[in-house]
Amino acid sequence: MTIYNEKDDLLLCTGLSLKEIGQILNSTKPVEKELEKKGKKFLDRYLTWKKYKELIGQEKLKEPVLPLISAFPCIGKTTMSREIATAFGLGNVMGGDAFRAALREFISQEKEPAFFVSMYETWKIFGEKTEENMIKGFNAQAKLANQAMERLVADRGIRDGESMVYEYLHFLPSQYHEDTLKHPSFIPIVLTIKDRKIWETRIKNRIKKTHLKGGAQRLLEALDIYDFFQKNLEREAKEFGIPIIATDNWDNAVDECIGIIIERVKKLNELAGKEIEKTEMQKKFEDERHKAKGKKEEMNK
Repeated sequence: MTIYNEKDDLLLCTGLSLKEIGQILNSTKPVEKELEKKGKKFLDRYLTWKKYKELIGQEKLKEPVLPLISAFPCIGKTTMSREIATAFGLGNVMGGDAFRAALREFISQEKEPAFFVSMYETWKIFGEKTEENMIKGFNAQAKLANQAMERLVADRGIRDGESMVYEYLHFLPSQYHEDTLKHPSFIPIVLTIKDRKIWETRIKNRIKKTHLKGGAQRLLEALDIYDFFQKNLEREAKEFGIPIIATDNWDNAVDECIGIIIERVKKLNELAGKEIEKTEMQKKFEDERHKAKGKKEEMNK
């Protein structure tokens, strides 16, 4: 039995429940008719994603879908990334925590001390615990994470055309190239939470669901600092026109995120047959590969 069927799974992008999708699939009536009964929004999502997949299959469109979900611990970025990956059949989810842990193997602790301490203690590198030093510390730690993640977005995503979801808490649009941010494939979304009590409850539940060996108390003790960083992230998001979605009501948040991605997919569909100007990062990668190829040919002479 095949669990994943691309044709049937197009319905997941509607945001309907699995029960409702099952009812549609079991109906003798056409899928479009059943979706229309559920609501115009659901039919629109289905047809938009179906068209994208058809254009990709016909090689009329080669632009990937690259959602990036950012927020601080226990607001929902990892879970939301899974929701989106499932809804759109995106097989790869790049997690920032694991990525950062791997990067530590290749980065000098002496040159980049901020990358090797807990985020809520990065201010110590710059002196007293002031808001200014907290921002300096976070930005120093975030810079390397953003450089590495943007490279993945620009190289594996935009250049190679490989759709995937990225999720990490260090995202700062001010540390990205402008043309990467404006690329039609790149869909950054910032999550937030308005009710502090809900945030605290999610942190306490973390040990039961994802981080089985602890960490909840440490996060609770540092929650004021995380809240400060979260507000700074939201400030930047507003400045750069990046959508901010509250996750207090989870179902509403998922629906909003799916809606944002669908609207961007519509714009991608309009680009079928058109060539998009290469970004600064793409040009950089091509130059790197050209130089590497030249060196290899020189060595083989």
